[in-house]
Amino acid sequence: MVASVSNAGGLGVLGVGFAPIGFVLEQVKATRALTQKPFAINVIMDPNSDILDKIVAVVKEEKVPAVYADTLIGLDYALSKKYFDIWHELGAKVLVKASDIRDAVTAEKAGADLVIVKGWEGGGHVTVESTMVLVPQAADVLKKVPLVAAGGIADGRGMAAALAMGAEGIEMGTVFLAAEETPVHPNVKKAVVACDDMQTVITGTPTGEPCRQIANALSEEILRIEAGYVRQEAAERLRTVAESSLKKAMAEGDTEHGAVMAGQIVPLVKRIRPVAEIMDSVIADCRTVMAGMSSIPLD
Repeated sequence: MVASVSNAGGLGVLGVGFAPIGFVLEQVKATRALTQKPFAINVIMDPNSDILDKIVAVVKEEKVPAVYADTLIGLDYALSKKYFDIWHELGAKVLVKASDIRDAVTAEKAGADLVIVKGWEGGGHVTVESTMVLVPQAADVLKKVPLVAAGGIADGRGMAAALAMGAEGIEMGTVFLAAEETPVHPNVKKAVVACDDMQTVITGTPTGEPCRQIANALSEEILRIEAGYVRQEAAERLRTVAESSLKKAMAEGDTEHGAVMAGQIVPLVKRIRPVAEIMDSVIADCRTVMAGMSSIPLD
């Protein structure tokens, strides 16, 4: 799927999380065999893990074109500057995703080549501000780097809105869960296509790790624990409940007891389609929407 996005004119991002370095190297090699276009590998800017040094080793060995840095709230400038400089020295571009304006500014100051701001409409880990709130603020304060909007964007209408608010591009995630090329269990794609309005929930807020996912038995259990216990005890109990929950859904197909991290736009994903078709339709529809907007009388 990563290669398909890059081949279609986007920038595919290889999600490696905290995977062993051997697995990451295998995935990079496999992706490179499928595309000659640029792609990125993601890393979490976690100061308490050795993952950053592992990614340095991967970038050095495989000459990865770009690093996609996911931030924790409160991005550390010194940590960012250190690793952004290393990745730049190795020839990689650095893309940073932030969920608040302070982190976006820190990323720019630390030398990011591009900043993505993600609103709470998105799937996975989020904060509490919407894309419509974050993008204009980021456009006003980021002076040197391109701005990309993420969270709640699935079609040309969303892209046109993002561009109107000051973004220069968009990031989409949920819509690609239902792409033909995405290597997840078929049950996940079925769950995405079947999802209706108001069927995503945010868990993790009481424990400081808010995360949006499709509502199911797992999310109900998480919310029950969060409501019934104080923060520390809830966090301890949730470790057991949430352990391997992503694998349970994505690899094993248990979409009731596993985590399907999808954004609020999931009802707009109506069918399973090839990546290229998704991207072509988004761009074409964006052009149509923007052309129509130019004819709207404002006086």
